[in-house]
Amino acid sequence: MKTGLIGNGYWGNIILSKLDDCSLTPPFEEAEWVFIATPPKNHYEYVKKYILKGKNIFCEKPLTLDYSSAKELIELSKEKNVKLYINNLFLFRDEFKSIHHTTFNEIESVWLKEGPFKDTLFNDLLYHDLYMFISLMGIQEITNINYYQNLPNLLSLDFMYGGTKIKINYNREWKGNKLKILRFKDKIVDFSYPKNDPLKEVINLCFQNKIDFHQNHILSLETLKLLNKFTI
Repeated sequence: MKTGLIGNGYWGNIILSKLDDCSLTPPFEEAEWVFIATPPKNHYEYVKKYILKGKNIFCEKPLTLDYSSAKELIELSKEKNVKLYINNLFLFRDEFKSIHHTTFNEIESVWLKEGPFKDTLFNDLLYHDLYMFISLMGIQEITNINYYQNLPNLLSLDFMYGGTKIKINYNREWKGNKLKILRFKDKIVDFSYPKNDPLKEVINLCFQNKIDFHQNHILSLETLKLLNKFTI
């Protein structure tokens, strides 16, 4: 598989490490897939550019910074008959697959890690939690947002997602061992250290056309719609 990669920062290098079976083509003229791993503010420009060149796109989340421009790109990909995947990585974690779909009265998300610091906590961390909540409980409204701490690297808040109370505690200046958990009433799911290689898995599924791209688009748009409630 011939691929191209835009972005050589923290996440771009992680993606590069998963492309060991691929031929990386810097000019992208022969690339079948182009991976976009730039800051989110640049996603729209690059995704649109390579869709128009007829390339399949694997874009890091979020697709863009707002719902309307993301929807435009998704519609353009369909018009040009190219594949567009937005990376919802945690859905492919074995830990997430262990959560049984049921009714949740309350969920607490705790995420303690050091960096990276180039994106907002909303785009960097909250986005992941929101698409997991949608996947677990369906599309719901967010109401009653209460902030207790809202700093560049520290975020504590709660809100209602449908009938479920969500509590968020993030610390991106954490110096200890990283910790990422979802706490339910009778269960804690620990995402701190992956049990599988979800990025490699999802890349291979995209290459093999075994991903539900339509469902990925719906989930990504709904996640952006919810995310914008916190960032507008």
